Formats: sequence, C-alpha cells, structure tokens
Amino acid sequence: MMSELFIEFICEEIPARMQKGAIAHMKQFLLNSLAEHGLLEKSSMCETKFAIGPRHMAVSLSSVIKQQQDKVIEKRGPKVDAPKQTIDGFCKSNDISFEQLVQKPTDKGEFYFAEIEEKGKRIETVIPGIIHELVSEFPWPKSQRWGTSKVNWVRPLHYINVVLDGKILQGSMDLGGDMIIDFTNMGFGHSFYHKDSFEISGFDAYVSRMRELDVLVDVEERRSVILNKANKIAEHKGLRLRSDEILLEEVCGLVECPNVLCGEIDPKFMSLPDEVLATSMRVHQKYFVLEETSGKIAPFFLMITNRKPNKQTDALIKKGNERVLGARLSDALFFWEVDQTQTLKAYREKLSSVTFHKGLGQLSQKVERMEALAALIATYIPECSSFDASQAASFSKSDLVTGMVSEFPELQGIMGSYYAITQSIPPSQALAIRDHYLPKGIEDKLPETAEGIAVSMADKIDTLVGFFCLDIKPNGSKDPFALRRAALAILRMIDERSISIPLDKIFEKAANLYSFKKCDDELALFITERLKVKLRDKGISHDIVSAAIIDGEIENLHRQIEKVKAIDKMLNTPLGIKLLEGYKRAANLVLAETKQEKVKVQQAKSFLELVQDARVDKNLLKLPAERELFQALAALPDEIGETQNLISQTIERFSFLNEPITAFFETVKVNDEDSEMRGNRLNLLSLVCKKIELIADFKKIER
Repeated sequence: MMSELFIEFICEEIPARMQKGAIAHMKQFLLNSLAEHGLLEKSSMCETKFAIGPRHMAVSLSSVIKQQQDKVIEKRGPKVDAPKQTIDGFCKSNDISFEQLVQKPTDKGEFYFAEIEEKGKRIETVIPGIIHELVSEFPWPKSQRWGTSKVNWVRPLHYINVVLDGKILQGSMDLGGDMIIDFTNMGFGHSFYHKDSFEISGFDAYVSRMRELDVLVDVEERRSVILNKANKIAEHKGLRLRSDEILLEEVCGLVECPNVLCGEIDPKFMSLPDEVLATSMRVHQKYFVLEETSGKIAPFFLMITNRKPNKQTDALIKKGNERVLGARLSDALFFWEVDQTQTLKAYREKLSSVTFHKGLGQLSQKVERMEALAALIATYIPECSSFDASQAASFSKSDLVTGMVSEFPELQGIMGSYYAITQSIPPSQALAIRDHYLPKGIEDKLPETAEGIAVSMADKIDTLVGFFCLDIKPNGSKDPFALRRAALAILRMIDERSISIPLDKIFEKAANLYSFKKCDDELALFITERLKVKLRDKGISHDIVSAAIIDGEIENLHRQIEKVKAIDKMLNTPLGIKLLEGYKRAANLVLAETKQEKVKVQQAKSFLELVQDARVDKNLLKLPAERELFQALAALPDEIGETQNLISQTIERFSFLNEPITAFFETVKVNDEDSEMRGNRLNLLSLVCKKIELIADFKKIER
C-alpha cells in the first residue's frame, strides 16, 4: 500500500536567492534516497509537491512504500574441497547448517554459497538516516552554526516535521553538542498573528491551514497575489507596472503574507534620470516601478509588505518608506548636481590614481589602450567611426570616480552617457559610453551602436590579454575576473553582428600596448574552446563543432561560425548525409589499402599528409566513372566562401560529388592487380577526401 510522506524544515529567514535551488535539491535528494532504499514505487511516476518561503521548506512524496521488500543475499564461502573446519566456520558465522549451503561453479572452481534471507526494513528505521544525511550535507551557498551545533544550516533550524500518512514518524536529528531536534508534526502560521501550532496531517491540508493562518506557502500563489494587487493599483492610477521578473522572484522569497502599498515620490526628484530613480527603488529598497504609457517613470512606487491590510498600519508603513526613499533620492540628487560641475575629461584625469590591477597598471592606462584598440576594431565593423569609437573609449571609465557611481555602482556607463550628453558630446559617443559594459550575461542585450560594439570589444580584449599575459586564467569553477564571460561577450558580438575581425592581430596589438612581447598562445585556444561551448549550447552537435572549429584559429571566427551553421544545415539533408557517407567510404578504403602499402605508410606520416600529397595521373583514368569523378573534383573550388551565403552555396556544390562517388564505387575496382592503377585510384579517393575536408575535418563527424 502506497503512502504520503511529508517533510518540512522550519528555520529563520532563508535568503530569497537561495530558496529556489534549496527546494529543488531537497526534492531530488528525497526522491533519489527513497528510491535507493527501495521505499519508492516507480520514482519517475511519484507525485511530488513542495512549498518554499522565508521560514518553510516542505516536500510531499506520494508512492512511498512503508517497508522494503525482503531479499536474498548470496555470500560465497570456501571451496567445496576446503577442510571441514573451514566450512563449519563459514556456516557458524552465517548462522546456517551445512545442509543449507548451495554448491555453485565459478571461474575459480566449485564453491559453497550461503543464501541468506534479509528482512526488509520499515520506513521508520530508514527515514532518520536520510534526513540526517540531507541536513548534514545540504549544499547551501553560505551556511552557519549556532549554539553548540556541529551541523551547518543556512539559518538556525528550529523544527523538523516528518509525517507519514497523517502521523508523526518518530525520530530525531542530532545537531551536535547538546542540540537535538525531535521530529514533530507541528505547523506554524504567520509569526505576527498566530503563535499556536497546529497538527499537520498531509500536504494539501497543510497548505490550506497555513493559508487560514496568513501564510501562503505556495510561491506561485504569492506571485499571483502580488501581481494582481500591483496591477490593480497601477490601473486605478492610469499607469502600468514595469515588468521586473528578477525583483518579483526576490520579493516572493521575502514575504509570506503579501500586501501591496503605493507610495509617492516627491516631485523634486523627478528630474533625476529614470535609471537613477529605478535603481534607488528596485535595487536598494525592493520597490516596484510604476510608469506612464510612454515608459517614463511615474511619481509613485509599490512596496510589498508582509502584513495583512490595515488602514492605520498601512499608512505608517507608507509614510516610513516614502521617508527612506526620499533620503536616498536626496543623496542621488546631490550627486547628480555636483557631478555635473566637472567635465568627463577632468574625471578621466582622476583615473590615474585608480588601480586597474596591480600587474596591469592604472585605469588611466587601460583607457589609453582602449582608445587605440577601439579605433583599430572599428575598421573591421561596417559603418563604424574609428574617431567616435576612440573618443568614446577615452571617456568610457570617467564616471567611475563620480559621486553617483560611487553610491550606485550599477549605473556605471549609464551615468557617463548622461554626463556626456550634458557636455554636448556627440550622441554616437554617448551611446557607446553607455553600452560598453554590455553584454553582461548570456541573455543580456548587445551594445546598440557600432561604436558601442567597438568600445565593448576593446574593453574586454584588453582585460583578456592583460590577465592571460600575467598568467591569471580561469581555473575550474574559479574565474574571479569573469574572463569566460568576457570571451563569450566578444563571441556574441562577432556572431550576432556578423563581424569579420582578425582577433589574432587585435590580441597582438593589445599585448604590445601592454609592452608584452607577444600575446599568450593559450588565449586563442581559450577563445575557440568558448566558441565550441557556445555553439553546442545552441544545439549544434559536438562532432560538427569539433570538425569545423580549428583549435586556436581566431583569424576570422565569424567565418568559422557560419561554416558550422552551414555544415549543420547540410548534414541534416539527404544530400549532406550521402556526401558524408561517400567521404567515409573513400577515407576508410584509402586507410585500409595504404596500410598494406608499407612504403607509402612510411613516407606519409599521417592520413592528412597522404591526402595532401595525392597525385592523380589522368592518363591512367581508363574507366568512365574514374574520369567523371576526377572532372567533378576539378570543378569544385579550392576554398570555401567568406560570407554566409557564399559558404552555404559552396558547401551545396559539394553535393555534386554524390553521384560520381556512387558510380565510382559501383563500377571501379580499387584494389586492381596492376599496382600503378591501384595507386592512382587510391590517389583519386585521397583527392576526394582532400576536397571534402576543405569544408571541415569530416573524420571527426560521428554519423
């Protein structure tokens, strides 16, 4: 008979950012552990329910079995010809008689075996151990100990509820020292309004009772309540709620009884840039932004409280939060006004006192390198002004020493753009200053302008080259300077903006600007490895990526990316599959035959060398299929196109080889008795491979 197992941890406030990962781990751990112990009926079909909030982590599992099945354990004993004393000793140690022994053959001879029946354990004896392992080894990003506890947990753990079919499952958790938590079935509602506990009988009843006690344990329910209330307030004021999924997820992890209140912003602060207003509200205070239909921020904000609606209390909360936000915006207004008393040029001069890295000089030196790199990179980007890119780079870091960015680091680049506009710096330069930190992540947007792309690439290339030349490189999961992210950002810009740029030359230029003799060779390998990861993440199979991307070859990565896409497209067509089959048949035959030609094997160090050295004597092409294949090969280009269209068109032309290759294998005997004919036909097949490998290293394709 299947049962429901309910487990809940009650502790002090769990950080919102940790809740999603924590409940996922708890659920999966319990599923795996119960299945391993034979206490779960078809774990893949098991219904799991969960609840997560600031103080509660609960998981319910159906299809739980109360007792393990009995099983027979087979133990090998001594050989059948062993001394009687040895055999008797084996029987005694396993509490069986000689008659109960079973004789079985093995690869080492005949042995006695004891077949011992082991009774299945009841779930009550297994669960405490599972919970102890779960708590002791829980992968919290940060954890602590408290009191005399020897066990780490995210925050002090107070209760562990373990309920099986509505009843307490007896057990306890030893935290070390004198701290022991006995398993209970006590649920607790909202700490402000309800002090008494209630008995937990099952998950559904638990959720319902907690709702009555002003706690929404379902995160999706909290999310829905917040959105509905927020949208109603916005609609009432003729405004709209600015979408903010990250903030919404965080707030859902901060409250149990969500209520939404609307506060007002003093009109004197509305002259501040929208980004300053939004950052002050959402990042620092966890307020939601209301905006007009135009997208401009309205003089209102929404706060989420953890209390039931109460007119008097709500008024006090509203007033207090308006005062807190007003103080922060007062600081922002002060910085906004003071910062504009100096030019970006003046701020740039202050960068000489700011260290970029102890081995890589000051920020002022980084800016100088970025100017030169941005101007060079701009020459490879269509419709990009080298002058504007260089000028934008020169002011790109100036806002780092302003009061506003010191107070709001999230606004670096953005504030520089605003200050540039107030100083009549051209819009193309101002936008490049704003965007040069982009993209900050895989899903983040790219710089809006060509100049922004140039400055962004210059910034990231300078960083990559500098750290690699200092031998400071990502190691395992450690990447303190976000070099992987910088590399992926460069690759995204090359790919999504179709930029053909010789990164090898740019890297060497960057190294020279640092006064390094040359760029670290590992950087090129690092870039192509990141490119492989990026392409695989896009769904392109690893063998195609490996076949098309040349390790350390960064002269024109855009061309390589387009080749990968074209090859992937081709190999998903019947013509492409047939071409691959023809290549592999030719390659396998050449390899097989040349292994018997000892002289040729000695002369050719590798298959690739053999193919490249292939010489076909046209006078020895006696059969029509031989001549047709040779003519088809001669008609093919000796290099792949540069642009996406030309690459695809060139690769498509190779499908013309399908019929001649098929006809060749159907009518031509490669292993001819005449050694000259045999050698010439092998060279012809080698030429087939050589031509096809212009596309990619087809030997690596696993199909």
